[in-house]
Amino acid sequence: MNWLYIKVFVFVILPCFTFSQTIDEIRNSGNYLYGFGVSEIYEKADHEALDDLISQISVSVESKFEYHQIDSNFIYREYAKSVIKTYSSTSLNGANRIEEKKNGFFNVIRYIRKEDLSKMFAKRQRSIIEYVTAGIQAETKFQIADALRNFYWANILLRGHPSYASMSYPYQKDSVLLKIFLPSKINEIFSHITIEILETTYNENDKTGQYTLCFKYCNNPVQSLDYSYKLKNTWTSIINVNNGLAFIEFFSANMKVDDEITIRIEYIFREQSFFDKDVQAMLASDIDMPYFSTCEKRLRLGNGREVDIQQNANIISFKKYDRIEDIDIKIIKTNFEEVVNNLPFKKAAINHDLFTEEGYLAYQKLIEYGDAIPLLRTNEVKIIKINNEIIVRSVPMRFIFSKKRGFTEDVVFIFNEEGKIKDINFSLSQITIDDILSKEDRFATNEEKYIIIHFLENYKTAYCLKRLDFIENVFDEDALIIVGHVVKKYKQADNINYGNLSQEEVTYQKFTKGEYINRLKRLFSLNEFINIHFEDTDVRKAKKDYKVYGIQIAQHYTSDSYADKGYLFLLLDLRDSLNPIIHVRTWQPKKDENGSVYGIEDFPFESY
Repeated sequence: MNWLYIKVFVFVILPCFTFSQTIDEIRNSGNYLYGFGVSEIYEKADHEALDDLISQISVSVESKFEYHQIDSNFIYREYAKSVIKTYSSTSLNGANRIEEKKNGFFNVIRYIRKEDLSKMFAKRQRSIIEYVTAGIQAETKFQIADALRNFYWANILLRGHPSYASMSYPYQKDSVLLKIFLPSKINEIFSHITIEILETTYNENDKTGQYTLCFKYCNNPVQSLDYSYKLKNTWTSIINVNNGLAFIEFFSANMKVDDEITIRIEYIFREQSFFDKDVQAMLASDIDMPYFSTCEKRLRLGNGREVDIQQNANIISFKKYDRIEDIDIKIIKTNFEEVVNNLPFKKAAINHDLFTEEGYLAYQKLIEYGDAIPLLRTNEVKIIKINNEIIVRSVPMRFIFSKKRGFTEDVVFIFNEEGKIKDINFSLSQITIDDILSKEDRFATNEEKYIIIHFLENYKTAYCLKRLDFIENVFDEDALIIVGHVVKKYKQADNINYGNLSQEEVTYQKFTKGEYINRLKRLFSLNEFINIHFEDTDVRKAKKDYKVYGIQIAQHYTSDSYADKGYLFLLLDLRDSLNPIIHVRTWQPKKDENGSVYGIEDFPFESY
């Protein structure tokens, strides 16, 4: 990879020794808040010291929590202590420590400077403001899951901040109090969500039915949203909405046409809270968290088009894009309809002649991924030619896994010029596609834009369907692969001060291609499913006359054992458009303090 010059920065943390101070000096100086613990067991003494420190901080700030009074018996100190405990997993665990051993007992003091207390609260305030900003941005893009999560997390962090009553935010040329704005905004979002039944299908073979739903926000299709619904007295697991489409499934014995069903929209996102230890600590605390009853919506069943699945009749219309007039799409349309019509009966034999060898393997992976079934029996698809491939996009489908996690995806079929299916991909969101296509012509030709879209869909699908062959082929042998993850520090040495570094830090690991592939093999084998959702895609050209692009993506990753959101950067070489190559891949769990993420400017070109 001699054409790429990579800047490497090394940061050295110098230890700060505290031998010059003793426990008595800390206790008598008046400059510190401290806690003290004594025990024959070191860990117990340290725990007592930290708990005592929390109590001392609580006493010093209890007056700031008077706004939480709910009755005459309310105890500010107890509430303040509950709040301060939520800081212990991040800021307070990094409090300085001195220990002495006398007569077989450990004497431990944990302390912070009084002036540093405001820094601890300032850090949480920055998080609150960042979540509010992210929530507003997500709402404008109809990414409602992200909007609700950001607003709710900001709301609960605000309840654990001394400036709860006064913290404000600049909004629409005004300044709003967050304690009023955040609950109102969450309720407002729920009020603008509408649900419509598009189709009803019933399968006589297994006595199951399906309602295809459309979720809208302010009359626009929701780009992302999570929900569950109640069958009998049991709530389903979380299901994801994609491009507005979703579903409800039922057995005929327990559903009637005139029944109502309750749908609960997710807004807490407890399983993802590990990503922010402050949020996780608040949700795990004994502080009452706000509940929004408006998250539940009642939907009367029995509306929508009724479709008999046994008739085996998808009504598919084709809409041509540019550069397709010279292709006879009759055979493509015939083969496409046969495959789509077979999907609800996927256990039955399908004509292998509809596929290339690679295409049939892709079809098998698709039908094995969460019991795939089309969501709409009446659908318009679009067709375009790129290089020697004809791409038909797209068929909305639902996927359910054994752990009852549900997803919806738009599925894209790729044909060769003979009309055989050679590959199957999951689509990007329509907003992401539109963002790329709206780029100026000097950025890329229309064909190049579609190649980028096609590549990103291949990349997303490779992780969802565990296609290691694609990943191995697309990475340069000398690719730089950086993975950021959150780790806990080893127990801090008694005589070392780590300054402003938090206990939870983002640590970056660099992998060779082989190491990364082996890591993925283990990851794929441990998970029943992996689902990836992209948003906020920004594509920039590395150099005017070269087809090399830097792609920044906000990525949602979900598996049966883990879920997170992070920021992906790919340095993609399309100079050979038939064989794209990734030279650099980075992933980081959150933006830097200045709001930036790895980008093309971090990997400048020296020569070709």
